[in-house]
Amino acid sequence: MRPPTRRSTRRAATKTRPTPLQAASGSTTPRASRPAINQMTPEQLRAWIGSTRTALQKKMARERAYLDRRATRGTRTPTDEVYEADQLLEADLLDMLTLSLSVMWRS
Repeated sequence: MRPPTRRSTRRAATKTRPTPLQAASGSTTPRASRPAINQMTPEQLRAWIGSTRTALQKKMARERAYLDRRATRGTRTPTDEVYEADQLLEADLLDMLTLSLSVMWRS
């Protein structure tokens, strides 16, 4: 008996991708895709901004913990430097989302 070929053991490619928050939260259950931002009601937009902020905060905490563990071991690579720069960008995005929420609540 011949061993299976690589071709026969390869999984079929899927054409679906998780939504960004599914990927960030690790959720594997499919959920309905959200409407485009410009088609959201104010309530939907507030909820989306809030959940996106939460996911971004968790992502930042995971990255910070990773970078801190590596620093403790004395390990530093170009990837670590990129993650450090990403932390600054993510902080700016978090501030923008926070400001957006505060502006929305005023209107």
